[in-house]
Amino acid sequence: MTEPVIPDPDAPQDVGPSGQRSVGASAWRFLIVGGTNTLITTALLVVLSYLMPGWLAYTIVFAAGLIFNSIMASRWVFTREGSWKATALYAGSYLVIYVVGLGVVQLMHLLGWPHWTNALSVVATAPLGFVAGRLVFRERRREENV
Repeated sequence: MTEPVIPDPDAPQDVGPSGQRSVGASAWRFLIVGGTNTLITTALLVVLSYLMPGWLAYTIVFAAGLIFNSIMASRWVFTREGSWKATALYAGSYLVIYVVGLGVVQLMHLLGWPHWTNALSVVATAPLGFVAGRLVFRERRREENV
């Protein structure tokens, strides 16, 4: 006779047996974190774009957003506990995303579009950030001292 399984009351309700949040739960959390990050960094990007070259404004804002997203994605969006190794890999994947976003900003400049259109870079980069998080954190096992 097997003993009944008693659920852990401290375990998050949206985490499956593999230890990973469902796609739906991750997507909602990503939208909250990403939306907050996007609102703040987009406003900052527009302001800084009038004060310095677009590429520099984008680089500064991207770095600030990367720090925020890396911490929040590993600990709240995709999993319950953070792993520094996974967080570093996630941050590293953002180098590719940075190049894509920078390319969009440069394209806006070459087309002669107004400075505020630099904010359109988020249309290209936000979906890439979600995919990166799902790929990096999908195979992660919960390790206590990582």
